[in-house]
Amino acid sequence: MAQFSIESNGRLEKTVIYLNGEQLGGVKEIFLNLDEDGTFDSIIQYEGSDKILYTKQIFTEYLERIKVVEASFTEEEAEELQLLTLDSDGEIENTNVLLNNEPLDGIVSLLVHIKGAASNTGIQSLFKLKKPIPDHPEFKAEITFRNQDNTIETEAIF
Repeated sequence: MAQFSIESNGRLEKTVIYLNGEQLGGVKEIFLNLDEDGTFDSIIQYEGSDKILYTKQIFTEYLERIKVVEASFTEEEAEELQLLTLDSDGEIENTNVLLNNEPLDGIVSLLVHIKGAASNTGIQSLFKLKKPIPDHPEFKAEITFRNQDNTIETEAIF
């Protein structure tokens, strides 16, 4: 199983991406979409060490030529951020979602779309969704829960 994490305060300039505990560099776009009906999209677009742009499934494809960089935040700075983590083998049934290392239960859906710059090579062309994926800089991260009384509640993650 792979571990994919996003550490952030909700702003692009204070966001880092980790894969199996290593901070990634060259990330251009992240799209995570999970729901209780079985939808599970996990896409990363990044510039590899060879300067080629790659678009991959995070949990099921090998991320070739991915850049690993030194930690951007000190421990003190990281304490002011939220840490969203997905542990998965690429199957939604085998996926755990954690926030600040605490497992989350009652998830109806999770949507994270982080894109740093406008581009005509974004991941939007890969999907036919009810809501289009914007092709401009965006930071959207929300989770919808089913409460014990069966009501639905959506919250920002970061």
